[in-house]
Amino acid sequence: MKNKRFKRKPKRTTFWKMLAKGMIIPILITIIVGNYTSFFIRQQIYNYYDIQTDNVVTNYIRIKNRQNELKKRYVPQCVFLSTFSSVDPITGGYLDPVTWVEPKCRSVFFTVDENGDIVHSSREIMTIGVKKKEDPFRPDYYYFDPMEYDIPELEGIFEEQLKDKESGEYINEFDITSIYINEKEQKMIPHIINVKRYKLDEGFLNYRYNDLGSAKLEKEYTLTVDREVEGYVLTEIASSKTIGEYPGGGTIQGVYGCDPVHVEEVYKQYKNEIKDWLDVNSSKSIYSSNFEINKNLDVVFERIYGDDEEKAIISYIETDITNLRSWRRMIFIMGLLFLFMTMFVLVICLMRNVRNKAHYAFEDYQRALTNNLAHDLKTPLAVIGGYAENLMEMRKDVGSEKELKYLSSIMKNVSYTDDIISKTLKLSATEQIKKLNKTKVDIKALAEKLAEKYQTTLEEKSIELNISGSGEVTADIDVLETAVENIISNAVKYTDEGGCIKITADKKQLSVVNDVTENIETKDLLMPFVKGDKARSDKNSHGLGLAIASAAAAQNGFKLKLECKDKSFKAIIVF
Repeated sequence: MKNKRFKRKPKRTTFWKMLAKGMIIPILITIIVGNYTSFFIRQQIYNYYDIQTDNVVTNYIRIKNRQNELKKRYVPQCVFLSTFSSVDPITGGYLDPVTWVEPKCRSVFFTVDENGDIVHSSREIMTIGVKKKEDPFRPDYYYFDPMEYDIPELEGIFEEQLKDKESGEYINEFDITSIYINEKEQKMIPHIINVKRYKLDEGFLNYRYNDLGSAKLEKEYTLTVDREVEGYVLTEIASSKTIGEYPGGGTIQGVYGCDPVHVEEVYKQYKNEIKDWLDVNSSKSIYSSNFEINKNLDVVFERIYGDDEEKAIISYIETDITNLRSWRRMIFIMGLLFLFMTMFVLVICLMRNVRNKAHYAFEDYQRALTNNLAHDLKTPLAVIGGYAENLMEMRKDVGSEKELKYLSSIMKNVSYTDDIISKTLKLSATEQIKKLNKTKVDIKALAEKLAEKYQTTLEEKSIELNISGSGEVTADIDVLETAVENIISNAVKYTDEGGCIKITADKKQLSVVNDVTENIETKDLLMPFVKGDKARSDKNSHGLGLAIASAAAAQNGFKLKLECKDKSFKAIIVF
């Protein structure tokens, strides 16, 4: 109970210091969890892109093979017949959005011949599937390339389509009922186009599933293009809204693909690399080969494949994964986790702060009570001591030996009690120092100066004193003197006659070592009023010297350590 009662109190803290320390754990947990989560998301994205890219090529080859079986020369754009079904704000196609990843990126698909020239590409075109009565489930596909024919009437549709793909808020529904057909080249020029423009509530996802849902019809108009071109025959087809009329317009009709400018940029960027690769692999079967032009998977994915007819099929995807919905979701989840942990730490700190304030208030009350009692006791003690001295003076010639002994004992106990009170006040004052005047202090010189006070005692007890070392430390010299003096005083007091005291100073610590008659338990010696073993329970010891030294060292930001082994007691101030 004694140890707990007088155990040295830890340095006081504030709410903000507790909160700052407490926030280390939430920050570390958030960083660790976020790091592992980001790694998982990144791998999911890479795997997803890899699968999507393979699907694009697989679908293209499947469609191409089917077209070859049917003796059709034209291979439809892979954009709408494969996994590329949406287009991103950066003006390119982007991968089919799914729940986990919804990337913002640019994608390009094109095939090249042995010279590296483009044969087919995912460049923006208008396409329609025309159903024939002979085989309504296998429509003939025709396309119109805006870069091949300059038709001003259609420019608005293509420009509007790119803008709509950028925002994802609008969609045009086409119903083509008349076209100019070039059967030989599988091309067409639209003649009559019925357009319905919708505003989508949930962006482009509704259109993916051919479900406009609650989309609001913004406008409806019919566009007629009169353009007779050699080799093209005007052909009327049934509306896609009708069933059983042939030739009929298929459900696949409209504007599909990427910004032509972007397709051209990608092709120019990698044309040389593709040509070099084709030169190396021209004599090889390259259908199953896999060629990554750019290894920076955070930016670009490329795959090159090939078969006997088209020497290479390039599926290119460029993305900024920091814009993915999954990353936004991760940041949101990490934010919630961090907020939850922060609130938990905040509540704990508030509770501890309330408890600390009550504890500090009680400590202040105890200290004030002790100081007041000490001050109040000093006056009557001085009076008692004065009366005892007067009586001693009056009775020194006529008083009995017993009377003089009692008076002497009174004076000694008054002096002892007064010394305890003075040191108690000194300990309290040392613990309450708030402002320090720190300067450079020569440690050895300070030790030599303070040791001189005890020169007489050292000579009387024949104690050998050795002071060595050198070094400077930044500290409040008055407070540091209090610590060092109490340590030296303690060493002088408890070193037996003929013993030795060694003081060693350097820039890291001050060590005071003295001989003792037996090893001493040092565990509680820094607590007030603890004297240790029987050897320290005499009337000359108050158990406050080391406590004052420890408090003075702590005020300067230092620490006092005690050791005792092999009958050698060591007090060390660690700077």
